[in-house]
Order: sequence, then C-alpha cells, then structure tokens
Amino acid sequence: MRRVGLAFSAAISALLLVVSIGPPAAAMPDPAPRGAEYVSLGDSFVAVGSLSTATARACSQAPDNVGRLVAARIPGVGFGDWACGGADTADLTTVTDRGPQVRGLGPDTRFVSISIGGNDESLFLELMRNCLIGITCTPAVRAQAQAKVNRLGTKLDNAYAAVRKAAPNAHVVVLGYLMIAPRNPAGCFLEASAGRQNAVFARGIQEQLNRQIARAAARVGFTMLNEKQPDGHTMCGADGQRWVALTGVLPGENGIPVHPTLAGRQYTAKLIADAFMRG
Repeated sequence: MRRVGLAFSAAISALLLVVSIGPPAAAMPDPAPRGAEYVSLGDSFVAVGSLSTATARACSQAPDNVGRLVAARIPGVGFGDWACGGADTADLTTVTDRGPQVRGLGPDTRFVSISIGGNDESLFLELMRNCLIGITCTPAVRAQAQAKVNRLGTKLDNAYAAVRKAAPNAHVVVLGYLMIAPRNPAGCFLEASAGRQNAVFARGIQEQLNRQIARAAARVGFTMLNEKQPDGHTMCGADGQRWVALTGVLPGENGIPVHPTLAGRQYTAKLIADAFMRG
C-alpha cells in the first residue's frame, strides 16, 4: 500500500509540472477542420489518452482520446477534435494557446461534446496538490476550493451560451468528471497518504463540481451525462476496473495519472455516442 502511494505521489508531482496552466498566448492554430459534423470541446479528460502529442502549441491531444473514440462509434460523421489538455472555460471563447475552441463549430455541426470546468482557477490542480498528495488541505484551502466551485456557474453559463450561438443546430452533451476518489477511502492508499478527511473532502468537491455542470447544462438545454458513476471505478479500484488512472502505466490503465484510463475513455465515449444516437 505504501509503495502504491509513493508511486502515485511521484506520478502526480510530475503531472503537475506538465499541466500547470500558463498565461494566454496567441490563438492556437486550428487543430482540426472547422464546422465538422461532430466536434469535441474541452479539457484533458477528453483530449488526452495513452499518448498525448502537442498538435497545436499547447493543445495536447491523443489518438485514442474520448472524442476520437466517439467518432469511431458514429462512422460516416465528420469529426473535429478541438479539445486541449489544460483548457478551462475561457479557452472555449477567448484567444489563448488552447482556444477559442468555439472556432471549431458551425451551422452544419450536428453533435458537440464538452468537458470543461475542472481547470478553472486551477481547481483540480490545487485540490490534488493540497488534499490528495500534500498535507496542506487546511480550512483556508478548503474554503478557497468551495468558493471556486461556487463561482463556476456563471462561467459555464457564458461558455455554453457561446457554444449554442456557434452551433445553433447541434445536439450538445456535457460531461461530468469521472470520480477520482471513492466515497469511502477505507482500504485505499489515499486513507494513509492523504488522510480520510482530505480524501472525503476532495470527493465532495468533485461531486459539487459535477452538480454545477449539470445545473448549467439544464439552464441552456444541453444534455448532461456522467454526473454520477457506478462505484468501484475510482483510482482506488482494482486493476482493470479503474476508470481513473493511478500512474497511467499500471495494468489496464493506458493513460496518464488522474485522468481516464482506456476503460474510462471507452465508458465515456459510449455514453456520448449513445446520447447522440438517441437524439
């Protein structure tokens, strides 16, 4: 158990260096065709996979990411991958090295999937750093995390409105984030490495994040997917059962730390494709 915890901490420390969000730069080059029939928007939970490559400056994508797995399930539908690792709500609408992603949309776009919100104000980054690998999950840190979630609703409203304007005819689905920590960390390395209270707090913040996303989706008339998931698939799950990776290289993970495993990406892709086909 201690060995797993140390491996996780080392992997996360390396990841934090990679996903730290820098200042806005010039608009990214188009990573995909504009106005495709299906467009994937958002952040690393849909952009990265077992191997990520910088396809447009800071826009890190992978050939087996969620958007591409969805596209494989809807053959004959043109696809544009505009999701970028590290993106936040601002990257959907403003000039940055990961956006504006709404440039990828158009009147002929029929399907859109969106994963966004976890990177706003470095919410996930700070939650991981302070409450899951560090011992600095103080009352002040917890209050800051709560405030970030509370502020997210307006940012999501603005981002979703821009998506609707740019793709007026599309069926838009919005994704909740796959759960990182279990409801009960008993028996998980997090109980020893982060502490039960910290792990439970991190889980609670993520549940609130998904609720905020669901409410914003309802306000604009988008379809919410994945607000909740079956138990047993967090990063504390057994090999082959995890939908969120520990280190990314353990059996069955095929991903990067604290991001969807191949099974998690396949689960998410099926949810999206099924929602599109239902109409």
